[in-house]
Amino acid sequence: MAPPNTTQPIHLPGTTLEGGGQLLRNALALSSLLRTPIHVTSIRGNRSGGGGLKAQHLVSLQFLAAASGAGVKGIGLGSKEVVFSPGERERHGFGGSVEAKGDSRKRRRKIEIKQATPGSVSLVFQAVLPFLMFGGCCVAADGKESGEKEDDGEGEIEEEFELLITGGTNVSNSPSFDYTAQVLIPMLKMIGIPDIEVMCSRGWSQGRTSLGWVRYRFGTLRDKLPAFRLVDRGSLVKVNFTILAPGGSERDFRDEVEVAWERFSRTAWPDVGPENEEPEMEVSFEDSRDAKRYYLLVVATTSTGMKLGRDWLYDRGVRAGKTDGIAREMLRKVLLDMKAELDHEGCVDEWMRDQLIVFQGLAEGKSEVNGGRRRMKNGEEGQLVEPSLHAKTAQWVAAELLNVSFDDEGGCEGVGYAPGHHNGNAQSKEHSGDGLVESMEKLDIKANTP
Repeated sequence: MAPPNTTQPIHLPGTTLEGGGQLLRNALALSSLLRTPIHVTSIRGNRSGGGGLKAQHLVSLQFLAAASGAGVKGIGLGSKEVVFSPGERERHGFGGSVEAKGDSRKRRRKIEIKQATPGSVSLVFQAVLPFLMFGGCCVAADGKESGEKEDDGEGEIEEEFELLITGGTNVSNSPSFDYTAQVLIPMLKMIGIPDIEVMCSRGWSQGRTSLGWVRYRFGTLRDKLPAFRLVDRGSLVKVNFTILAPGGSERDFRDEVEVAWERFSRTAWPDVGPENEEPEMEVSFEDSRDAKRYYLLVVATTSTGMKLGRDWLYDRGVRAGKTDGIAREMLRKVLLDMKAELDHEGCVDEWMRDQLIVFQGLAEGKSEVNGGRRRMKNGEEGQLVEPSLHAKTAQWVAAELLNVSFDDEGGCEGVGYAPGHHNGNAQSKEHSGDGLVESMEKLDIKANTP
């Protein structure tokens, strides 16, 4: 089905289903790509504290407005209603500069999105990635795909983004940098998204709040994203433990991991028994540099390359001299959460399932994502695992803006969105010699909280 063709804003009540920030992020991403105006009311209306735009929503909105040339009504911290109309004004050009190596040439476009508080970097990244990955910054000002090669006798120029986002890398109620790097990005690569390189400096909401940053580097899609099928999970082959905690607790955590591994390896992991090889286990520890910062991520990798993750940014009181049980408590909770993920035999974890929905809607053809089935006591397959409220919300937004539908088994016939990465209006800067010119054009977005 084709996306709706409308000049009137599509009304999206912000209290629908999950009623949080994800609804707004997905709506802005698709609106910017499709150049479809939207009117979002009661923004984050199901959240405590009154809802409205927070700083990380605001910087995403500001970036996508500048990049898509959107007219915006209602922009501002705390705003509960926004009208977003792409193409109403001149958009930012993203000129960039060209790097030549051998027969290939790349234009590097550099973007900085700055937050003055440790709002989630990962949530901002999720909001802007579809627009950048599908070439939204390279669509001509009239909204049509230019389809032009920069023909100067030297061939086509590939697009590459270097995106720097400041804020928090480990923030409450948000995907961590670690989950993004170890689960989200590998799974996106599996469905056909170009590889994304990442590096970070930590920023925390726990303990002493601090600003960090994440730098992403990636190319854009050159053609339509083909339909993808994540239906065969395979068997468990590796489990990674990533621990961020005060340096003095490293021995305690490593000892507790050994105990937990022994306890779970024969009773909790599927496909492990006398006839099966035990999965590999790997532990990494990083000093969080604060007595109140504890974070644990467990990632399960399967024989077919699937990655499922569960984590916990410790949000309970930490009292000096009474931290002995934290490692055991965290491992127990996160491993039980992981056991629940593995028991249903789906190819994605609960959080990844909703992150793939936008890409299912934009892909060409029917994409399938196996969310798993409940396991009966007698070992037989039970009912399908129902999508989370976040996933249902993402499906609803995709249905409203892309006119797609999702079946009970996680399938969706996408619209086959054609990337607009060839931009006839983008002018490359003149430079001499090989290599990248350092003075790249930037879009510097800032949002400050009062």
